[in-house]
Amino acid sequence: MALDTLIQRIAEEAEKEKAEILARAESEAAAIIAQAKAEGRQEAEKIRERGEKERARLREKILAAARREARMHITNAKEESIALCMEAIKDKMRALTGGEYQKIVEERIAQALDTTEGMYMIATRKEDRSIAQKLGIEVKGEREGIGGVILKSADGRMEIDLTFDFMLESERDTIRRMIARKLLEQT
Repeated sequence: MALDTLIQRIAEEAEKEKAEILARAESEAAAIIAQAKAEGRQEAEKIRERGEKERARLREKILAAARREARMHITNAKEESIALCMEAIKDKMRALTGGEYQKIVEERIAQALDTTEGMYMIATRKEDRSIAQKLGIEVKGEREGIGGVILKSADGRMEIDLTFDFMLESERDTIRRMIARKLLEQT
């Protein structure tokens, strides 16, 4: 019977060792699973945070683009308004007639003639011929324009542009700033 007892003891010890190994394995498996779950939660949190940051970045990018586009529309609208105002100024200058037009042109010619002599005139309107005749200035041609005249020296070395077109162009930036200021006051 000693052999049976020995076999039984070995079997019991093997069973006990098997149970211990299984318990350790289950314990290790549970620990590995718990660690994997914790790591999974951490990784999921990191992914969520990155997603939040990316969402916020995209939101800011979209808002910045929308702001730029809005500023562009406002700027375009202001530029269009300024262009319309500049055109309205040209139309008003083009519409000057009679005594009002004659007075402006005569004053500008008189100022220019104070510093020069022996000039002839290039006209932009029919009324300019009568102004030239009144001031004793020879007219030697016409040029397309909204008003005013060009004075030239007989030798061709000097030219004084007194046209409304030139005046508007030379004062363009100043006029644009004045219009822009007025537009800002209205908004």
